[in-house]
Order: sequence, then C-alpha cells, then structure tokens
Amino acid sequence: MQEEQHLIRDRAYGVWHRSRSISRFLGRRQAQSLTMADLDSVLFVEYGYSGKLPLALVEVAQDIGQEKPTGVIRELAKMANLPAFVALYTPASRANPVSPAWHDIDGFRVKRVWPKPERFWRNLSPSEWANALVQIRDWQLRRFSSMPAANDETY
Repeated sequence: MQEEQHLIRDRAYGVWHRSRSISRFLGRRQAQSLTMADLDSVLFVEYGYSGKLPLALVEVAQDIGQEKPTGVIRELAKMANLPAFVALYTPASRANPVSPAWHDIDGFRVKRVWPKPERFWRNLSPSEWANALVQIRDWQLRRFSSMPAANDETY
C-alpha cells in the first residue's frame, strides 16, 4: 500500500463542495441538493437519512501536475453502472470565505473516466465544475426515474 504523501490531508475540496461554499456558484437550493460524501467523493441524492441513491463517483486530489491513476474508481463505476470522474483542484492563495482555515479553489482539471473515458483534461472554473455536478446529478436522476438522460459530450 502506498503511504500518505502529506502528513495532513488537504481539506480544500471537502470544504469547497459543502453547500455554504458551493452556493457561491449555484443558487442556495441547488447547492443544498448537491449532496456528497467524501470517499473521495460520491454524488448522491438524499431521501432522508436512510435513503441515499449514489449518482456518480469522483476521484479528487490536489493538482500537482500529476496524471492521477483512476483504475479503482473506474472499476467501481463499471460495477455500479455509475459515471466516474477525476477532478484535480488548484488551491487558491486566499482562504475559503465560509471556512477560512482552508484555501479556496482557483480551478479544476476534470476528466470523465467511465463511461466513454476522456483522453484529455478539461480546465474548469469552480463555477463551471459546480454547474457540471448539478447537470450530472440531474441526468442521473432522470435515468433512475425512467426519463431519458441527456448524453452531452461536455460533462
């Protein structure tokens, strides 16, 4: 097993995706409906505490110029029949305004790893990634509610 590379795990993304922070880029209602669990990240819809429907998997890491391995998240996504993404974030020099102990985020490099794996990274602003997460959630909800899901190449 690979050792942890840093003594303290950076929490910038964990803070960024919470509703109080991500609502800077989305409406408050959308931000509150964008429920995630830090596994690295599982996007899910919540029906009270006992009912949570996983909708997407996201491998998250600080961007240090790496090509992030995605084998495990890809295989989990295949088994669960869920879309999976890798999102590498660049910490900002400023603090997150809703949680000043942690850096805010300047941008993301994002790639879909399942289905239809992407070969190239997309550079997204925090607002663009927040909106992409909303679209992914909405498409998956339509899929699970028997409505046709969008198949947009962008996200």
